[in-house]
Order: sequence, then C-alpha cells, then structure tokens
Amino acid sequence: MTRAFSEYRVLDFSTTIAGPHCSRLLADLGADVIKVEAPGGEMMRMRPPLRNGASAMYGQLNAGKKSLVLDLKSAAGAAAIKKLIENTDVVVENFRPGVMKRFGLDYAALSEINPKLIYCSISGYGQNGPAADQPAYAPVVHATSGFDLTHTAYQPDRDRPDYCGIFIADVLTGTYAFGAIATALEQRHKTGQGQHIDASMLESMLSLPLVEIQAAQFDMPPQPKRPIFGPIETSDGYLNLSVASERTFEGMAAAANRQDWLTDPRFQEYMKRRVNWGELMDEFEAWSATVTSEECLRILAE
Repeated sequence: MTRAFSEYRVLDFSTTIAGPHCSRLLADLGADVIKVEAPGGEMMRMRPPLRNGASAMYGQLNAGKKSLVLDLKSAAGAAAIKKLIENTDVVVENFRPGVMKRFGLDYAALSEINPKLIYCSISGYGQNGPAADQPAYAPVVHATSGFDLTHTAYQPDRDRPDYCGIFIADVLTGTYAFGAIATALEQRHKTGQGQHIDASMLESMLSLPLVEIQAAQFDMPPQPKRPIFGPIETSDGYLNLSVASERTFEGMAAAANRQDWLTDPRFQEYMKRRVNWGELMDEFEAWSATVTSEECLRILAE
C-alpha cells in the first residue's frame, strides 16, 4: 500500500458505524487516527457478534486506530483536545448537532487554534434545518429518504414497504465523508485553509440513483416497472441473472435453447420485456431448474 495519508493526524470522536467507517478508511491509507472514547468505551464494543468478549463489528470498524479515553465534559478533557488540535489535520465527529459546541470543541472554536483544520461533522439530517436535532439511525433514514419504497414499487405483489437489514445509510455516508475529507485536504494544498464538512445521512441516501429515479417517477406519466434481477432456481440451488443488454438477452435465450424469444412479441423489444418480465423469468426457470448451478453457470458463460 502507498499509505498516501501517512502525513496526516485524525482525531476521531465518532461512534457506531458511519463515522468509524470514514475514519477506518483514513487509517487504511496510513493516517494516524486517534479514536477518542468516553470512559467505558462506545456502545459498539459490546455489539455482537462477539469473540472472546470482543465485538467483531467494532474491530472491523476501528482497526488501525489508536485509542484515547477522555471525558469531553470535563475541563481537563477539553483542554487535552485543544492541545492535540494544534498538530491535527482532520476531526471526525457524529454527535447530534450542537453537542460539540457545548463541549467548546466545535469547528468555530478549534479552527481558531488551527486554521488548517478539516472538521467533518456526520449527522442524520445535517447541521441545520427543522430535523437537525432529531436522532438518526440507518433504518429510520432509509424510510425517510424513500429507499424502503424502491423495491416495493417494482413488486406489485407487495402490499407494504420493504425493509433493509444492512445499514446502507451508515456505510454510504461514511464513504462520502471520506471522499469529502480527501477533497478538502486537496483544496487545503491550494488555499492553506481548512473547512467544515457537513455530511448528512439523508442527503447521502437521496443521492442514490434508484431513490432519485423513484422519486422523479411520481411526477411522470405511468411507465413499465423496471425489472428486478432476482434469484433463478436451479436443480440444486439459486443463481442471480442480470439481463442488462440486448447481447445478454440473446445469450440467455441461446443458453436456454429458446431462440424463439428473439422474435416473441412479448420479449423481442426491451420495453416489452419490462412489461412481461415475470413471464420471461418463469420460462427461463423452466430450463434452469433442470440443470445444476455449476452447469447453468458454465452454459451461461459460454
């Protein structure tokens, strides 16, 4: 690895997933990341799965960092941070907006000590606005953004919004925050000045093309639903088939020995396939269910 960020020091005040994921990426590139935790440690230290009493999730999110315990509510804790800030390049925090200001450790205060400081605040709904003070967890942000409606919109047999068990909003926002920090560091080379980054989980989710398109469709005339590429049954399991181009469709027809699909009015044109997607998958599965997954993969690859 090039360890391109080895010249930078990061103070990481973040907890749970989004902030620690961001600072883990910085650590992976060689940054000296110091994770600042309250006495007793953050709650993720006890989140399962546990191995020998230690959280594997916490370990994955915080590998490569140093650890420092400070009570930020105390005068001594705040003073220690201000001393460290003199030689710090980046701060990452994901407290509710206003908390760091109450500690006397917000961007306005710390940038007076170090004008070159890059200060990244991660929150659910941004540092300002009517929802800024609301607590935010990934499942709630998924619902607020409309993400939970995206799969439902393409599956007419569902009568309630879908849900996602993976914390997409956390990982996505942490990744965007990492990119914003890298951009700010590049800008600092040109201007000599730091800046305050406002990374919002909601805005991150709204940037997803699927969510944007789904929202836009409410203002458009009704259109055929986009196919969802789901599991295809084989004789001994399931495969996922992604029919993303005309060439892929032709190969799929050849694999199933169904060249008649190429002239079938239900499937011949892309828009017709969207309308009749369920029928196409049913007919493909009539073949795939007769062969093993390994055989199906071999034939499709050919």
